[in-house]
Amino acid sequence: MGETAVTTAGKAVEEVNKLETVWNTKDLIMAGLAYTVMGILIVFLILVIIMMVIKAMALFSSEKKPKNKQAALADSTPVQKATETAVEDVPKTDELELVAVITAAIAAMTGESTSDFVVRSYKKVPGSSWNKAGRMEILDNKL
Repeated sequence: MGETAVTTAGKAVEEVNKLETVWNTKDLIMAGLAYTVMGILIVFLILVIIMMVIKAMALFSSEKKPKNKQAALADSTPVQKATETAVEDVPKTDELELVAVITAAIAAMTGESTSDFVVRSYKKVPGSSWNKAGRMEILDNKL
């Protein structure tokens, strides 16, 4: 009876070995790469779908761009109207007053007296927030 138990156990071990799949390193790496590529493709597919939805929302949005500046001023808020018209109404010949305002703004920003520095010239510099940040850094380093 001992021999039959051993042969039965041996047969059970053989059956388990047949059922198990033995993975070697190459198979594991290839399976990992396949899952990685599939995951990346799914992410990019979803990003493309989101981009299409956003573009479709922009096409169907009800906002209309004004055709001229007067229409833009009519549709803007009162604060925007006041600042835009104030900038347009500044006379070009009143440069001394503008220099005084610039000097006062710099003094208020730095906390120093207006006698500590002199504004000799000024010019409008077009640009973005990065330009403004760069100018502020230059002012901080000079003063």
